[in-house]
Amino acid sequence: MGVRKRLYLGLLSATLLLFGGTIVYIWLTVFQRDGGLLRYFFAAAVIVVLFVLLIVGLGFAGIVLSIVSDRSFKVLDGPINFTVSILYPVVIRLGKLFKIAQDKIQRSFVEVNNQLVKARRGSMNPGRLLVLLPHCLQDRDCTNRITTNEKNCRRCGRCKVGDLLALGERYGVHVRIATGGTLAREAVKQLRPKAIVAVACERDLTSGILDCIPLPVLGVTNERPNGPCHNTTVRPEAVENAILFFLKGGNNYVTP
Repeated sequence: MGVRKRLYLGLLSATLLLFGGTIVYIWLTVFQRDGGLLRYFFAAAVIVVLFVLLIVGLGFAGIVLSIVSDRSFKVLDGPINFTVSILYPVVIRLGKLFKIAQDKIQRSFVEVNNQLVKARRGSMNPGRLLVLLPHCLQDRDCTNRITTNEKNCRRCGRCKVGDLLALGERYGVHVRIATGGTLAREAVKQLRPKAIVAVACERDLTSGILDCIPLPVLGVTNERPNGPCHNTTVRPEAVENAILFFLKGGNNYVTP
């Protein structure tokens, strides 16, 4: 298990301990002392929270088992998705408390997500796969608008967009270029893919992965030699590798 994955998993386990400790504190300081209706109110609250913690605990166990064994446990898919969705904001706030940069946590989250997706095997029809690209991959000085129609790209070689569109044509998968989450969600709603390969920065990848749950999303982090959102780039072979994972059932796949 890589160091980056351990960061997110460590914060996730710390979150579970925090909630567990809170329950014990409530039990010892409030439930045991107060009587009457307040006692029953706290008893009901503790039962509900314990039930949620049970689901979260199963989800955490599923995440760890999937990563360690490199295989999927379908019976735990629900708890895993619930755990990721519910606890991510808490993990980010806990990271701030420990003065851990948010982008490091997000990078770790993307790697954990990719490993979970990688644990799932099974090929699919190319027409059910969507490749989402950020508009910042396009050369900033280019006058051809490709967010409204990617076919406007002249494939001049000044950026990687032409190479990525060629990949989409070669494998017969859908490729869309989005300026943000709204256009990305519209593409998902319109095409109704079975899986997504997404290229973006850690922040946008994290947001997109959470928005798409339970849809499997493989995240490929872009490179930002000129800073964020300005003439970014990506290795086409990393995107191709992610495409082939879904089309060939994970054979010879390496997490991007």
